[in-house]
Amino acid sequence: MIKPRTLKPGDTIGVVAPAGPVKKVKLKRGVKNLENLGYRVKLAGNVWDKSGYLAGEDEERAESVNRMFAEPEIDAILCARGGFGSIRILEQIDYALIRRNPKIFVGFSDITLLHLALNKLCNLVTFHGPMVAVDFDGLSAYNHKHFFKAVASTRPVGRIKNSKTLGTWRAIAQGKVSAPILGGNLTLVTRLLGTKYEPDFRNKILFLEDLNEDIYKIDGMLAQLKLAGILKNVKGVILAEFVKCRPSKKASFTLEEVFEQYFASAGYPVIYPVSCGHGADKITIPLGVRATIDTDKKIFSIEEAGVR
Repeated sequence: MIKPRTLKPGDTIGVVAPAGPVKKVKLKRGVKNLENLGYRVKLAGNVWDKSGYLAGEDEERAESVNRMFAEPEIDAILCARGGFGSIRILEQIDYALIRRNPKIFVGFSDITLLHLALNKLCNLVTFHGPMVAVDFDGLSAYNHKHFFKAVASTRPVGRIKNSKTLGTWRAIAQGKVSAPILGGNLTLVTRLLGTKYEPDFRNKILFLEDLNEDIYKIDGMLAQLKLAGILKNVKGVILAEFVKCRPSKKASFTLEEVFEQYFASAGYPVIYPVSCGHGADKITIPLGVRATIDTDKKIFSIEEAGVR
């Protein structure tokens, strides 16, 4: 994997909006907080734009990502928010340019699509973590700690504990494994199946999260991953937070029952829930580096640094 350079005090952070339009108050507050932490901030040209449910036209959003990777003055790139739209620009991203100019790239939710594409076509370590207009407008101590451990130090993040709000994870299936970690939003992982942007999940620890999905849809997407052979070939699964994923009908399985049905006899370790995704508290995961799950010792750890 290609690792970007560490984030240092005084560096310039580029802010991009590759998906949905931002709320101006939240973005301004997030930028101010980044500046208060000692960073310079440069906004992409489309960051205030709105075109329907998108932050500007596809060409503008793709070009803003390409330009941030190309500009020498930009040291790291944070996404403003998710929403929808990243899938529409995948064909317009300059992957060769990004391989030549590796930088820290951070986001979650819809940004999963870009993470997976950059993993597949650039072999670049990117970071599933907080966004400027979502989290940095009021970065919690938990998020602050895990973000900077991931992007500002060449030491591995190490052992990760859930936030006190979420509590301790439990093992759905037992075991121990060390393998590269890769994944993101379940809906968007499934959206790339069968495309040239689908990464190789074989021998990986797969982590998944989601938001506002009915239980039967979670069931259907897990079935799709199973039928595609992905669940058979991974080495472990981390089920992160599934926020507001509730049944719309009285006759429904619970989320935990669905997880049990797919993973109780998996033959590899599966843990749930982990502080990552759309919850208020979230760890920052370097995608593509080695992680460890040990259910006997209650350990989930990132064993390899994501930056150099």
